[in-house]
Amino acid sequence: MNKITPTSIAAVVMLSASQLLAATIWSDDFESYADTAALSPTYTQIYPTYPMLLDTTKGYNSSKSIHFGLTAANSQARAYFNLPGGPLTPSDGAPVKVEFMVDLDTAIWSTRQYIELRSYSGGSYNSGTLNQLFALGFTSSGVDTTLINQRILSGTSAGWGNLSGAYTRAMIANPDNNWTKLGMVIYSSKIEYYVNDSLDSSKPISGTYAFDSVVIGSGLSSAGADVWFDNLTVAVVPEPSSLALALVGGIGLLVARMRRQ
Repeated sequence: MNKITPTSIAAVVMLSASQLLAATIWSDDFESYADTAALSPTYTQIYPTYPMLLDTTKGYNSSKSIHFGLTAANSQARAYFNLPGGPLTPSDGAPVKVEFMVDLDTAIWSTRQYIELRSYSGGSYNSGTLNQLFALGFTSSGVDTTLINQRILSGTSAGWGNLSGAYTRAMIANPDNNWTKLGMVIYSSKIEYYVNDSLDSSKPISGTYAFDSVVIGSGLSSAGADVWFDNLTVAVVPEPSSLALALVGGIGLLVARMRRQ
């Protein structure tokens, strides 16, 4: 007779957890690209004459990253990609997370570089009406320019704002702090902002949107700081309650199967 043992229960628990947590939609550490030109099949350069650059000398625990340097052109250096598999609609049980590593060379106020998650009525970048966007990074007007900034395009909490101030631009630009992780997690009615995996703040949001694309860079900065981005990830992250239900369901299936045998 087969017996239900701690080992068998642990195995199904681990299987259920791994299946539920395997929800990464996009992940790029930029190590697979040889040069800036090699980025183009994956990332569409919005201003090809002044492209988003591949830095082959600096990365987070690696040798490569995305670099936005100082150029004379005001509208330059911006790229996008559409989410593989189509648009994602965040929910309370399965929020959408965007996270990335960032570094600055200086904490100057005029820096304008950030990463955006966007929703268009047509389901892809620049297709139809821009319904909503969430941005995280740095901008230079209407905010505290010593801090990390965020933007919500429409609805509740619309406009540019700041993170709490626990982390400043000067801390990110500190040579002893090479990289800082920033993240935003979108639910049905709120967005949470994280710095180095710690919850910094949250804001209420309104409206249900399917997000289809990610934009890297502002296309606005011709002054300010050099900015690097690395380890860009988009994922669907189940909440602990959803995970617990899945684990309980997995254990229940195991028990039922063993009883039948």
